Amino acid sequence: MGARRCNVHLRRERDPNCRYALLFRDYLRADEAARRQWGAFKRRLAHSVPDLLDNGQIKAPATEILMIAAEHWAAATGWQLPPGRPAPSVSPAT
Repeated sequence: MGARRCNVHLRRERDPNCRYALLFRDYLRADEAARRQWGAFKRRLAHSVPDLLDNGQIKAPATEILMIAAEHWAAATGWQLPPGRPAPSVSPAT
């Protein structure tokens, strides 16, 4: 009772989808403006579209745009997954 619904994301170690999630997380940690804008977008979306499935459908194109910026950031900074280290399961702010 009173528990918040949540959406948990699990990733297999070294799958491309794992890289995607960790890049998403690290980019938002590194870029304060992108983090603030993404947070504001997510808050507006949550207030206007509370259904998780509908919310995800609307959020998907915005996530693709954010990931273009994240890939540019990764190239500019040399970001990559740490070699030989297990990738943790994460739940990015998506």
